Amino acid sequence: MFRPLSSFPTPRRATGSALLVVLWVIALLSFLVVTTMMIMMQDVETGISRKMVFRARLLAEMGVAVASHPMIKAQDPLLRRKVSDAEGYQVRLTTEEARINLNSLLTEEKRPTLQRVFTRWGLRPADASELVESLMDWKDADDLRRLQGAERQEYERAGFADRPYNRPFHTLDEVLLVKGMAAYAETHPEWREIFTLWGDGRVDVNEASAAVIAATADVSLSVAETVVAVRDGRDGEHQTEDDQLFENVEDALTLLGLGGEQRTAAAALFSLRGSTLRIESVGHVNDLSRGIAVILKKDPVRPKVLEWREFTVEPDHRRQLD
Repeated sequence: MFRPLSSFPTPRRATGSALLVVLWVIALLSFLVVTTMMIMMQDVETGISRKMVFRARLLAEMGVAVASHPMIKAQDPLLRRKVSDAEGYQVRLTTEEARINLNSLLTEEKRPTLQRVFTRWGLRPADASELVESLMDWKDADDLRRLQGAERQEYERAGFADRPYNRPFHTLDEVLLVKGMAAYAETHPEWREIFTLWGDGRVDVNEASAAVIAATADVSLSVAETVVAVRDGRDGEHQTEDDQLFENVEDALTLLGLGGEQRTAAAALFSLRGSTLRIESVGHVNDLSRGIAVILKKDPVRPKVLEWREFTVEPDHRRQLD
């Protein structure tokens, strides 16, 4: 039986179908080409970014090496070097004693000072007392719980059978394991800029901020700011040529207006120049930056690295270091 001629595709229909197939193939190939190019561009950008990160980190290490030299001072121009139009490093050199040594304050004698620190930074007196007792229970070697503190039973009830460690803190991250500390840190993230675990326990009055000096000496912030203003000279900037660093602690205590027993107590809490360096070096390549923070024990022959930490840098961090 013969099929009607109308059942066979006409040349026009065949041409139209072929054209649709060709267009579809072209669209598919275009999509594949564009996708491949995008992937290749991402790979190239990733490779360039990795090289920039590596270079920025290398520049930060260069800054650490320069700052570690025993002859380098905080105002030295070598701490701010422009390697090229796009590359360079900047270093902030201070002492770790500019911060408050937490371990050194976990004693009955210095407990009021630590409670004062926490109340200055946002805690109510009762909450500060509870947190300090928990910190002291963590450090001491016994399992005798202070009135508001926390020992093994309290941590076990919370599901932590291995706490407390019953020793001084080794890292600031360990401090967050203490009952109540994580909640405080969540609302006061600046606590890491206040405390340290290094140094001899005294606050370097030539490097510390007004807030740290005020909390340590138990004076108002405005009084401490006056002392810092005298120390930092006419330009009001720390670590510049017109700084008037204190030659003895007594001069600083006089400016703080301390006398009698308060002066005697404060004299044991301050020093002039800490022996533990804090180096914060930021290397940058264009707008990409990487930072390294190093805590270094001073030694003219063989300085000792106590802590090495790498940190991310906000886009405006270099301007903050200027």
